[in-house]
Amino acid sequence: MFIRADKKTFLETIAPCMGAVSSRAANLALACLQLKTVKEEGKVVVTAFDTTKGVKTSFEAEILEDGVILLDALKINSMVRSLPDGTITIASDANFVTTISAGNAKFEILGMNGDSFPSMPLLAGDKKFVIRQGTLKKMLQQVIFACAVIDQRPVLTGVLFESRGERLRLCGCDGYRIAIRDENCISGLSMDVRFVVPAKTLQELIRLLTDEEADLRIELARRHIIFAFEDFYFFSRYVDGEYIDYSKSLPKEFKTRVEVDLAATIGCFERCALLIDERAKSPIRLQVLPDAIQVKCTTVNGKIDEEILCKVEGEEMLIGFNNKFLLEALRGAAGCGKEKVLLELTSPFSGMAIRNPETDSFYYMVVPLKLN
Repeated sequence: MFIRADKKTFLETIAPCMGAVSSRAANLALACLQLKTVKEEGKVVVTAFDTTKGVKTSFEAEILEDGVILLDALKINSMVRSLPDGTITIASDANFVTTISAGNAKFEILGMNGDSFPSMPLLAGDKKFVIRQGTLKKMLQQVIFACAVIDQRPVLTGVLFESRGERLRLCGCDGYRIAIRDENCISGLSMDVRFVVPAKTLQELIRLLTDEEADLRIELARRHIIFAFEDFYFFSRYVDGEYIDYSKSLPKEFKTRVEVDLAATIGCFERCALLIDERAKSPIRLQVLPDAIQVKCTTVNGKIDEEILCKVEGEEMLIGFNNKFLLEALRGAAGCGKEKVLLELTSPFSGMAIRNPETDSFYYMVVPLKLN
């Protein structure tokens, strides 16, 4: 392989690939980027793949000699960054000794046979639909925090995607809370689908998506989902297993309904968070009064006592929660641009629902903590 390319273009191309590089795998090839020339198109295809997720993209280059090679991702990224701006040259010989140079600076590293890269999935699916990048990014941000981190139930470490016509529902659940986001936002899908994508993979996708309303193509294969735009492909395995029937966990009847100002409520719980850390995981205590919620929290760091004025219907109630869980749910609701949310309670031992009083675009449920 012998290519010349612009340094800035090269770095911008490989940047999104770094999240799909494995740093701990026994297979050294998984810590590499595969560079493969396509001489007739004047471009180099770059692929990263850790067997769970992957990225495939390309950049324009002057190709003096065709070839394919694997280069350590972290090393080549650091080396190219350190070179002078302008044109860089990457050349490898028959023994995969690779020279990376620009100006008067030159590195020499040992690459690997490009054909030793793991077999890639076919980046095409039999089911396809289109969604706006900004829409999917926002929806994911509003549910992904509720996914499980520990994989005692692996399927809960992913986000559930469900479609019905043009409506897409995303759901995250870790057994203590549920986050649901609904939107009429997809087109081109002729049948309903249901699948789970790992949350860790989707965190990488969120970083790659823009806030703009550019189209994102999604294709569903038997074992993989492919997210594509322009000449960029991001793909991931599904999470195996049947997702829980979360609808059975959603409260159906309520004894108390509280309509609160979202900004004021988030502000109150953010102040509570200043006293709560890893050493002091005390619950916050919510006392529902006829026209307010009294919020109290006492930890080894101090205590807070505050009232949130609100509209209350139903019984008074004392209930405790993990402050972080409540705060993340309220921030997710705030992402929909609403000023008010409805808190619905049944008892101090049943989950509290957080939803919009006007639409069903989002729904959060948080399980309470036992108070002493």
